[in-house]
Amino acid sequence: MSEPIKSKNGDISKAPTPQNTPASVTNSYLKSQPPTVSTIDEVNEDKIGQTLANNPALLSMMQGKLNDLIGKNSGYVASLPRVVKDRVYGLKSLQQQQMKLEAEFQKELLELEKKFFKKYEPLYEQRKKIIVGEIEPTESQIEEGKALDEDEDEEGDEEEEEEEEEEEKKDESTTKSNEKGIPGFWLTALENLTTVSETITDRDSEILQFLIDVRMEYLSTPGFSLIFEFDTNTFFNNKTLTKTYHYQAELGYSGDFVYDHATGCEIEWTSKENNPTINIERRKQRNKTTKQTRTIEKLTPVESFFNFFDPPKPPKRKEVDEGDDEQAGENEREGDDEDEDEDEDEDLEARLELDYQLGEEIKDRLIPRAVDWFTGDAVDFAYPDEFEGDEEGEYSDEEGDEDDDDDDANVDGEAKDDDNASGQKQPPAECKQQ
Repeated sequence: MSEPIKSKNGDISKAPTPQNTPASVTNSYLKSQPPTVSTIDEVNEDKIGQTLANNPALLSMMQGKLNDLIGKNSGYVASLPRVVKDRVYGLKSLQQQQMKLEAEFQKELLELEKKFFKKYEPLYEQRKKIIVGEIEPTESQIEEGKALDEDEDEEGDEEEEEEEEEEEKKDESTTKSNEKGIPGFWLTALENLTTVSETITDRDSEILQFLIDVRMEYLSTPGFSLIFEFDTNTFFNNKTLTKTYHYQAELGYSGDFVYDHATGCEIEWTSKENNPTINIERRKQRNKTTKQTRTIEKLTPVESFFNFFDPPKPPKRKEVDEGDDEQAGENEREGDDEDEDEDEDEDLEARLELDYQLGEEIKDRLIPRAVDWFTGDAVDFAYPDEFEGDEEGEYSDEEGDEDDDDDDANVDGEAKDDDNASGQKQPPAECKQQ
């Protein structure tokens, strides 16, 4: 239904053939007749490199010209005979008709999803009541659940099952009086969902113990809301925390809805000490004149699952005046600042992508199969991309254990200097909870 956020820096090698060199030309001419340009020897390369290094203005100008060539039309289509170009135009018309049908399909598909979601809601409501202990599952539900949980390869363990049933009967009265619902259901489910669990700290876990339901709602416009319902607790006054994801009204190039932005909610923390998104550092300062002491308090934002409800904001589009030569020259002189801005943009883009991914996984994976994430069964059926990556990187941490030990020692030393430090991770760029 949705299209993941894509990097602004597209790969030109994946562009349609007319944007570069026609495939037919590449496969025939270049392989049979290599270029006849004379080879530049190493001495000349050194001289050219030294010249460019000594003339940053020339190097910047060359880079700017090369960047302007990216994505430019090679003129291949324009060079085709008119009758062939007319056929290309005809194909474009057919494609446009197909895209109109695709838009209708996506809209009808969204309405179908909403229709069936209404049928899911009563089942989700029963699930919530069982989790919080308002109702008990029926005998038929229990038997069906047991049948689904049985392993076909272990059919011979009847004696063990009988012993377990006897123990359950003995402890039945105690269990009913002491246990209510399924404690820590949603916290356990969230911690088994890898992407989400990486954002949960120890301080978050204490609060997520009070989470009693996670559900979603479709918006009237393309998008959805995630609703986290909490039992009464001492950490914040909110009964529910909401995160809303909005999609663009128009479909993307691939025919899917395109993610636009997300909005969170304000968390009413009962105190700064109960807010896991900040670290409090206190120190005493004495006035040399009055000899009076005062306590200075420093609040530092830290990583926390609850930053999920304060999503990063997409960057605003920069307006560029191509006709302003003075501004262009100013931009060249501020090359270092532009590099820093690019790094910040990349960091923001990564945070936006992670925020989008978290919302989609909670909506599409956690909510529909919550009990499988609680039991851990869903981990065995995780998406393949969770296991992709550099296998050598798995062992890089082992090779750097000595360095990590040194770093840990430094961190421990810094923590001892300040008794009130919580030992949280490095802070994110924004933290607006109160």
